Amino acid sequence: MELHEAFVGKNLHDISVPAAVVDRAVVRRNCLQMLQACDALDVDFRPHVKTHKTIEVARLQVGEPWRHTVKLVVSTLAEAEHLLPFLLECQDHGKSVNVLYGLPIPPSTVRRLAEFGKRLLPGSLSVDTGYHRAGVTPSSAEFLNLVTRILDGGKKSMSIEFGGLYSHAGHSYGGSSASQAMNLLIEEIESLRKASEIVKNLHPKIAHKQLTLSVGATPTATSVQNLLELSDGPQAPGVKQSDALKDCIHQAKANHDRVELHAGVYPFLDMQQLATQASPSASQPSTGPGLSFGDVAFTILTEVASLYSEREQPEALIAAGSLALGREPCKSYSGWGIVSNWGFDSTIPTGRSGWQVGRISQEHGILTHESSKHGDTRELCVGQKVRMFPNHACVAGAAFDYYLVVDSSLPEKRHDEILEVWKEDQVMVSVRTADRRDEEQSRAPLLATPTLESIVSSFPSTSHPPDTMSSQHNIQNSDQADHNIAAVAQEKN
Repeated sequence: MELHEAFVGKNLHDISVPAAVVDRAVVRRNCLQMLQACDALDVDFRPHVKTHKTIEVARLQVGEPWRHTVKLVVSTLAEAEHLLPFLLECQDHGKSVNVLYGLPIPPSTVRRLAEFGKRLLPGSLSVDTGYHRAGVTPSSAEFLNLVTRILDGGKKSMSIEFGGLYSHAGHSYGGSSASQAMNLLIEEIESLRKASEIVKNLHPKIAHKQLTLSVGATPTATSVQNLLELSDGPQAPGVKQSDALKDCIHQAKANHDRVELHAGVYPFLDMQQLATQASPSASQPSTGPGLSFGDVAFTILTEVASLYSEREQPEALIAAGSLALGREPCKSYSGWGIVSNWGFDSTIPTGRSGWQVGRISQEHGILTHESSKHGDTRELCVGQKVRMFPNHACVAGAAFDYYLVVDSSLPEKRHDEILEVWKEDQVMVSVRTADRRDEEQSRAPLLATPTLESIVSSFPSTSHPPDTMSSQHNIQNSDQADHNIAAVAQEKN
């Protein structure tokens, strides 16, 4: 209520900075296009909530009216706990809830995970085949050993059901076209299909069981949007490639498996995603180009604090640094954020103002001129509010506790009006009281968590960043494809 009273009804030009701003209309459009593409391809979809960490965006990702099964992926227990009211609401409406904890879990969180749900649900066994984040390869002895232990029941006190395989194509961020992204998706599905065959040949008792093959990352998953009618531009994959994807999915179904796509940053998008050009533009469907600035829903609002016109090239200091923007590079340019054309007198068709964050420190950034190929650089003045497209929305968004929500589908004079405040999960979540915990656990279980001793003991414990994680499980194959393959287990009552 305090946030609502502090912001709703105010104009973006009148608030303190830095602040995180989300365009509700663009988020809705991006979420709808993803769901439509999956429906057209007859595959399931499991959205990831790690980018936004809000109930409001989770609703849009799932789609309303909700599917019979509400599927989500989380990266932290705090994300799952924050979503609890929404998950319980789904159950109250007769929906089945399936939430996957998408990474190997630190053993120290197992007790808290167990307290969150009354019984064990699907968990993940990570397998690395190129991205070097975590896991084992499907052809390794360790993979076969873990699958056998799962199917044999893990602990003597419980029986286990093998439910599927999970893959994350994080290396797809390095691509630059829809065709590249779709090729990686095809490789990903094919790799999981072969892994499924290994499992079924090894254990005949599940030879005809339908396993879920969960594949994706935002570039690969959103590449299927190019199969929609609106994707008729030069970035759209050819008929041969589209047919190859459909054939790959058909082969999985012939093997009694179900393909499921997952993605996370697609509702917001950012400079890294624009650089991949993996999906068509939802904001310009008539022309069918790749992603544009009109498809980016998330910006960082800040203001100009000082100008330096006497320097060799004019520069400006803004009140937003690495703690607001993050410090992740983007392959399409050398800066740390692009200043949009918002707030400038003249309309710039490309969405750029000609300024970028060329240098960055903890609390401040230095605006420098972009390349001349992006047009003239607009003049700035001290105190001017600017909105910036960050390189990586997941990292930039995590710096804020809430998003200020605007809507570009409203009349133009209301485009800068704050309509809502969407609150993120809190990283430091206090443990609920025993009474509240008992009340939650009396409901059907909600969280997919691999708390089996036989699975947890196989996960490497590390404090390294994901892209530098290493262990005896990280093995690279010749295809350079990253797959975190999940052996999904479920305890039966």
